[in-house]
Amino acid sequence: MDIKDLRYFCMTAEMEHVTKAAEKLGVSQPFLTRVIGNLEKEIGLALFDNVGRKIRLNENGENFYIYAKKVLAEVDNLYAEIDSMLDKRERNIRILCNISSYSAELIVAFKKAHPNYTLTIDYASAKEINSALAIGDADFAFCTPPIIDDPIKGIKTDLVFCERCSLLFPPDHPLIGKKNITFDDIKDEQLLTTPKGSGLRINIDRVFQKYDFHPQIVCESNDMNMIMRSVRDGMGYAIIPRWLLYSNPSLKKYCVNVDIPEACGYIGFSYNTNPAEGSAYPDFKSFAIRFLSEFKDNIYNE
Repeated sequence: MDIKDLRYFCMTAEMEHVTKAAEKLGVSQPFLTRVIGNLEKEIGLALFDNVGRKIRLNENGENFYIYAKKVLAEVDNLYAEIDSMLDKRERNIRILCNISSYSAELIVAFKKAHPNYTLTIDYASAKEINSALAIGDADFAFCTPPIIDDPIKGIKTDLVFCERCSLLFPPDHPLIGKKNITFDDIKDEQLLTTPKGSGLRINIDRVFQKYDFHPQIVCESNDMNMIMRSVRDGMGYAIIPRWLLYSNPSLKKYCVNVDIPEACGYIGFSYNTNPAEGSAYPDFKSFAIRFLSEFKDNIYNE
């Protein structure tokens, strides 16, 4: 076996689908099937079980995967060290989020402390985040509900804080300033929110279902700035994370906090525990966890 065989095997294990793994690797499905078959013949063990149209690592495969990832991590470390010595390594960090509120302050602060890094931030669903972290297409992610730890694929999640929400109303709306808003108060109001599957929407739909509330949704978008502008123009109200009030202090006078205990969302900071040591991983991970902890203690909970 060679390094490429191990990379092909790990990609297949992470995608749990030969055809999708082949597409990702840029090879044909029959070719990848032969690589996996030859690998199994060489070590004398079957590594996968068939589960419907998908495949899944069996016990042998899980053990082999752990050691294969260690080998690939060491190879990546070698390449990273060579790049570092030649001063050619592009220091790029890719971050995925299924929430749009939590990156601005963190990214600005990190760039000030580490101006030589390039940061790429994209929106993705929780499923897409899970896959990207497993196969190395993303370095870090912010997700709510948090991504579940997967020791086999090396995915680890730290809970960074519990976010609460506020209701944002158009200027001069009669509910501004009212305390103890109930669902009856907003049953005839039009709601602007994020699409189904987004982090914010998953959390608020959970609360709506618990209280059997059916809002009048008139607009769905992952562009929170567009939602806030539309609320300002009188299209309806929005449910926003309170973090946004610290990014946009001018919104506070148009907001009413929600005191329903269930109206919250746990934010997870996820990453893969087997990155190349020469990458940007250690710098960003330690900075992000420290920053979020200080932000929560000094600002968010004030």
